[in-house]
Amino acid sequence: MADTLATARLTWDRQVTAALAVYGRDTALAEARLLSLSENATYLCAFTDAAEPLVLRLHRPGFRTLPQIRSELLWIERLRADGAVRTPAVVRTPSGEPAASFPGADGALQHAALFEFAPGAEPDATDFASVMEVVGRETAALHDHARRWRRPEGFTRPDWDLDHLIGAASLWGRWRDNPDVALTPGGAEVLARAEEKLARELRAYGRGEAVFGLIHGDLRAANLLVTADAVRLIDFDDCGTGWFLYDLACSLSFLEHDARADGWVAAWLRGYASRRPLGDADVAAVPALVMLRRLMLVAWVHKRGDTPFAASLRPAFAAQSVDVARRYLADGYLTAAGRAR
Repeated sequence: MADTLATARLTWDRQVTAALAVYGRDTALAEARLLSLSENATYLCAFTDAAEPLVLRLHRPGFRTLPQIRSELLWIERLRADGAVRTPAVVRTPSGEPAASFPGADGALQHAALFEFAPGAEPDATDFASVMEVVGRETAALHDHARRWRRPEGFTRPDWDLDHLIGAASLWGRWRDNPDVALTPGGAEVLARAEEKLARELRAYGRGEAVFGLIHGDLRAANLLVTADAVRLIDFDDCGTGWFLYDLACSLSFLEHDARADGWVAAWLRGYASRRPLGDADVAAVPALVMLRRLMLVAWVHKRGDTPFAASLRPAFAAQSVDVARRYLADGYLTAAGRAR
C-alpha cells in the first residue's frame, strides 16, 4: 500500500510545472507542497517573484469535464462578486480562461484550476461546537444565492440525487463494493435496510425548488478555512444540484458516528435558520441525508483507497457505519438535534 501511495503522489507531482506553464508561472516556481490528495491533488505553490503563494488544483483525469470545471469556477466568481460568501479568488490564465488544460503524463488532456491563497485552518472535532453555527449561517447564504442566481448558458454540474450518490450512476461505486462491510457480522443487511429507509424518506421529502438546488456538495472540515473573524468556504469541485440540507450532512463527513454529532447538527441548524427558514419536514429529513452521505462515503473510502486519508480510515469506517445505520433504523439517530434547534 505504501508503494502505491508513493507512486500516486509522484505521478501528481510531475504535473505541477506543466499546469503552471499555462498560467506563465512555471519558471518562477520556488516550491510546490502537496496539501491534499483526494478526488484531485492540491498544492501550495510559492514563487520567487511574489510574496503570496497560490493554490493549484490538479483535476483527476476523467472525473470532471472541462465545462463542469468552468461552471464551478464561474459560480465562485459570481459568489465573490455578489458578496454572498467568503471564498478564495479564481486566478485566470493569461488568455482569460477560468481553467487550464495541458497534456498529462500519459498524453491525455489534464485540467487544473488556480486560486489565490486564503488564511485559515480547517477545524478539528474540538472546534466544531463553536464553528458549526457559523458554517450553517454561511451555507444558508450560499443557498440563497444559488436560488437567486441565473445560470449562464452552458452551465453544467453533477446531479446529487440518490442514483448519483449511492446508486448505479455513482462515481464512487456502491457501498456494497467495499469488502470491509463483510467484516462486520450482519453489516450488509443493516446497511441495505438503512438504504431502503432513507430512499423512502427522501422521496417523500421531495425535490421541490425550496429544498433541492445548487449546493456546495462537500462542506466537510477540510473545505473550511477558519480564522478568528471568518469562515471561508473552499473547494467547490463537488458543487451540483442536490438537497440543500445535504450540505449539512457533508459537514459531518467521517464524523457521523461521533457522540457529539447531535450538538453539532443543532448548532448548524440554528445558524442556517437565522438566514433561511426551516420547516419541520426539513429537520425531519436530516437523519436520512446524513445516512445517505455516510453510505456514499463507505463506497468512497474503498474507491479512493490509493489516497492516504482514505487508507487511514479502513477497516474501522465500515463497522462504525453499521453502528450509525442501526441507530438510524431505530429512529434514534440525531433526534436530539431537531429538538434542540
